[in-house]
Amino acid sequence: MRYINEFKTYLKVEKEISPNSYSAYIRDLSEFEDYSKVSENKVTRNHIRGFLSFLNDKFNQPITRRRKLTSLKMYFQFLENEKFIKKDPTKGMPSPKVESKEPQYLTEKEIKKLMTVIDKGRDEVIMKTLVETGIRLSELAGLNIEDINIKNKTIKVKRKGNKEQTIPINQNLNSLLKSFIKNKNQDEPLIKSIFKKRMSKRRLRILVKRYFKKADINKDHISVHSLRHSFCVRLLEKDVDLRTIQILAGHSSITSTERYLHVSSERLRKEVAYAEVN
Repeated sequence: MRYINEFKTYLKVEKEISPNSYSAYIRDLSEFEDYSKVSENKVTRNHIRGFLSFLNDKFNQPITRRRKLTSLKMYFQFLENEKFIKKDPTKGMPSPKVESKEPQYLTEKEIKKLMTVIDKGRDEVIMKTLVETGIRLSELAGLNIEDINIKNKTIKVKRKGNKEQTIPINQNLNSLLKSFIKNKNQDEPLIKSIFKKRMSKRRLRILVKRYFKKADINKDHISVHSLRHSFCVRLLEKDVDLRTIQILAGHSSITSTERYLHVSSERLRKEVAYAEVN
């Protein structure tokens, strides 16, 4: 692609997107280039439609096709805005519809069961931080010792889009972290592998899944991200308002937080009993 270097600079400097999103955009564009084999100024809507049809046969996942179309839309909109092309061929194209799935989460009983099988030390810090702050796996992997403020009981987290947010932590987690980071250098990673290097997201994911298995938690579609969902659900069930949950979870939109409203249906069913007129 002729203007890919300019687009890379745009993503890094102006959009300030995360490394993962950056890699995904570039990978999607490379895949489209391999498929279409035409220069940007010759791409038509038919090329885009053909690519989506190709993806449908290859992946059969609407969410995958939508993400790749989003990459193309961003790229061609950039090209049009910068006058590299006359017309954006993706303009007005509808995105594939994606069925909204209920967030999978662990109940409070399951969380307690999970925590009983965790090894002390590093693994306890990993699991308690994920469970009690709701931060993403990538956010945990990116933490350094200097991001932990024991005095103020806070953690500085780098959210999506490289935005920093300082979130409060409870006293028990604060005490655990205080002991864990004692006598460590401020600039070193909070979580290290056995090779004394920053633990990767992949290794963290494997570790968490191992503890799911050890705790005999076998719910359908359960994942590491379910710990984040569980955090939001627990707050909601303790009557924390949506705006507060949105801030603590780092959701850019309240719509993301509203997904958790339906998961408290059992509690709501019990509460509605108070409206009964005898």
